[in-house]
Amino acid sequence: MVRCFPRGRTRQARITVAMTLTASLLGAAFASPSIAEPSTDDDNHLNHQKNRLENRIENRKLDVDEISTRLVSAKRRVDAAAVDLGQARTELAGLREQVRQAQIFDQQMQKALGQAILRLEDAREDLTAGQQNVTEERQALTDYAVTSYQSGETTALNLDIAFQSASPEEALDQIQAATTVVDKQTVAVQKLEAQQVLLQLTEQRVEESKDEVKTRRTEAAESLTTKQGLEQQAQIATEQVATRVQELRTSKQEIQAAKKHELERLRTLQKERDRVEEKLRKIAEARERRAQRRERLALLAAKRHHRPAPSSTTVSKSNTSDGFLDYPVSNTYITSPYGMRMHPILHVYKLHDGTDFRADCGSPVYAAAPGRILSEYYNAGYGNRIIIDHGYVHGVSLSTSYNHMTSFVAGPGQYVQRGQLLGYSGTTGYSTGCHMHFMVYVNGNTSDPVGWL
Repeated sequence: MVRCFPRGRTRQARITVAMTLTASLLGAAFASPSIAEPSTDDDNHLNHQKNRLENRIENRKLDVDEISTRLVSAKRRVDAAAVDLGQARTELAGLREQVRQAQIFDQQMQKALGQAILRLEDAREDLTAGQQNVTEERQALTDYAVTSYQSGETTALNLDIAFQSASPEEALDQIQAATTVVDKQTVAVQKLEAQQVLLQLTEQRVEESKDEVKTRRTEAAESLTTKQGLEQQAQIATEQVATRVQELRTSKQEIQAAKKHELERLRTLQKERDRVEEKLRKIAEARERRAQRRERLALLAAKRHHRPAPSSTTVSKSNTSDGFLDYPVSNTYITSPYGMRMHPILHVYKLHDGTDFRADCGSPVYAAAPGRILSEYYNAGYGNRIIIDHGYVHGVSLSTSYNHMTSFVAGPGQYVQRGQLLGYSGTTGYSTGCHMHFMVYVNGNTSDPVGWL
């Protein structure tokens, strides 16, 4: 049940922790292959250097151990909902742009299809007209062929003209007339051939137009399907954005409630701190009055017996003690220092009234110095806590408090030695993780524990 740390061993543990942290923060350049046993001045220097570095680094970290789980969870939900909403809106904007592009493309496809249909209709009209022209030219040539057949060959016709003419001049005129007729028929034949070629080209253009219309219809159908699909996706995305907005609104309502609860929690902690400080101040004041009364009585006794007045027992008061207190847990380091800091979520300044040490749940917690246990109880903020009165130390009334513990092994009124087991660390009360919240009271007021370690 009782475990004591030798004073030298505890001091050596503090030196080791200090040197390890200093080396890790400053880098390998500050490390040494071998470390000689440091003097007291070296011990103090390393402690101060370690504390300055820790304060500079730890003050930039979130003090998560002192924030309620409800607020942390609500903050995470708000952050996650905001991220989800941002992503959903980005996705929706992208889909809307795709829909806009798809609509433009669909309009282009519909226009191209309309133009292809017009070209097909024109080609079909040209084809009908070409077919009509070929039919007419073919009929004309047929009529000519029949006439030529009935009247004989052209050469015989020329002989008849020559014999039947009254004079050579008349024969020449009639032969020229006949030749002109034949030439006209030849032109008609050539025209028919040209009309037939043009008809073939028109038929080819009609077929090409049919293929183009077919292709354009397929493209237009695919474009329409794509557009409709994107519009449906955009509608779904719009609904998702609305859902995310509602989720964010709900999360913000939750965090507002959690913030209200957190402020109430801070007020509760402040009330408990004020109550304990008032109690310890009364003890310190009573102790000071007793000391002054003993000093007056000693002075009166000296005068009565004609002895020299005793020297005053009052010593200068200080918040530092050159390591009077030991670390409350072993194999540890500071995770959050004492002092004012900005609340990471509420954005208000609050006092972190102790020093947090890394300690797994169930780690032994030891008395930092000899003293009597004033109280041992559970508080909603500090969890299971023990307060020890160490009496007058360097001219001040000194007390320590050990918080968020899992269980106790020492009780109220019990006198404990330095290094004696008090109980085990935990995460009770307003705590989001296992650690040891160690507090020092000087004349009833909270003080930075580092100055006493």
